[in-house]
Formats: sequence, structure tokens, C-alpha cells
Amino acid sequence: MAAGGFGVETAKSFMADEPAGRLWFVLAFVSGIALVALGLWLRGRASRQVRVGIVVTASDVRRGIARAHQLEQQAEKYSQSTCTITLKTSIELSGDGVWDRQLVDALADETLSATAMAERITPDAFRINLIPTMPLHVAFWFGARLGYTHAREVVVHAIRQADGAPAYFAATSLRAIDSSVEPLDVDRLEAIDDGDPNKVALALDLQGLGDQFFDQVVASCHQHGFGYLLRLRSAASRLAENNATFTGVVEQTCRAWREAPLTAGARTGHHAIFLSGPAAIAVALGARLAPPEHGQWTAFTFDATSNSYEPFPARAAV
Repeated sequence: MAAGGFGVETAKSFMADEPAGRLWFVLAFVSGIALVALGLWLRGRASRQVRVGIVVTASDVRRGIARAHQLEQQAEKYSQSTCTITLKTSIELSGDGVWDRQLVDALADETLSATAMAERITPDAFRINLIPTMPLHVAFWFGARLGYTHAREVVVHAIRQADGAPAYFAATSLRAIDSSVEPLDVDRLEAIDDGDPNKVALALDLQGLGDQFFDQVVASCHQHGFGYLLRLRSAASRLAENNATFTGVVEQTCRAWREAPLTAGARTGHHAIFLSGPAAIAVALGARLAPPEHGQWTAFTFDATSNSYEPFPARAAV
């Protein structure tokens, strides 16, 4: 009102060539414009503070249901304390490969529905905060179903335990992000004796285990007939728990996969990924690597009970 009213008076003073009081009109008009700008800035700032959290849980009874429920409760409590709105969806894995794949697909579809709902009820929120709790190989498949082409930025959160007390942080995004951070060492593509040259495996040692990790990976590659192996390794036993490092791992892995000297048959053949480290990275890698060729990937994670790598989906690794 101030900007409009005094703006009209200022224009009239120029049109009527009446300089008396014009300076005050101009100052009042400028003050009104400043108030409008301040209001717009405050409105934008308030909208950026609207946060939506989606807690997603896939609990596996074979890996300790009590621990899974504890992590789910921690994730829900974190979301409720930091986000304006919290949505929650969960499943309980049965151990049956075919049925569990359908469950995880349904979980991803439900998460996409929750994302769409959040966009409708909070149009001013500039991002969606995804807080996953699930085994690594399930997390990769879940991320592959989500994809990375979302209208709103989807940020994946990970649990931080470096200081002893569990806490979450914004680890990485499902979108492609330019990053010059390269936390991993990338080995040359390795041929596996007697393996199928059209089947390629990608292995990420994110905990600095070295041969302890890769010896079992190679044994699993022999078992499942993979002809090539691309190794990525971290020198440290734990990644620096910040967004730059986690995003750097995802982007460096995607670049290494794109630039690997694979034949056309290997590019279009069957792929596998051997995972370690945080679930947030597994979700982001699934979203970035697998969506264009969703059915061509099998994700593996180590099962301490059987002392071997367990695939997901199980039937894809027969």
C-alpha cells in the first residue's frame, strides 16, 4: 500500500511539475518497495524451512528384528524432530526371494506415492528428506525402483556414529551432482578365469577391509559366473561422515562404471554390485546406476550367518 500510494503521488508530482514535497514522496515510495522486498524474502525463507521427512524401513527377521525396529524408531524420532511433516512406510522381509522382490517394489511405489503426496500438501518445501533403514542389497534395489528424475530434490540421510551417539545427516542426493571429491581408489578392470565375459561385477570396499573383502567377492564371482570385476576401495576403515564424501563416492563410482573398458556385450549383459558401508550410498547408487536397465542388476551384501554374499533379487543370481 505504501509503495503503491506514494508511487502514484511521486508520479503525479513529476507530471504536474510540482517539486514541493516530492523528496518525501520518493523516500516513502522507496521505503514501501523495501518493505515489499523484505516481505518476499521472509516468505521465501519461511518456505525453505518447510521440511518433509519420509522414513522407509525394510526389516529382515534373519538379521535381527529388534535392531531393525530400534533403527526405525531412531529414524522416525529424528524426522519428527527436524521435519515439519513426517511420512512413514515399512515392510518386513520374509526370506522368500520372489516375494521379497515384490515387497520391495511395493515399498518403492509407496515411497513414490508419499513423495507425490508431500509435494501436494507442502508445495513450498524445496526438498524431500528420505531416511532409509534396510539391508544394503535391498537398499540398492529400492533405489533402482525410485530412480533419480524427481521434480523435487530427494536427499538421502545416513546415520552418523563417529561421536558415539547416533545422529542423522543429509548424506547425498538421488540427483546427479557435479563433484570433484574422489574418496576411492579405482583398480583396473580384472578378468575372472572361466567367467562369462558378458557378466560384470562392481565391488565397493567402503570399510578398508582390503583382501578380506575382495577374496570373498572373487569367490562369489566364480560361483555365479561373472567374467569381469571392477574394484573400488577406501583406504580408511570409515568414510568421513559428510555430504561431500558420500556424494563423492556415488559420483566417482558412477564415473568409474561409465568409463570402464567394457565390450558391448558386457554393457548389455548381466551386472552385479557387491556392497559395503552405509545404506544411503546403496540407495543412491541404485537410483543412479540401475534404472535404465533395472532387470540386469543383482545386488550382493555379506551375510555373517552363512559367511557368504547374499544376492537380491535371489532368483537373478541363479
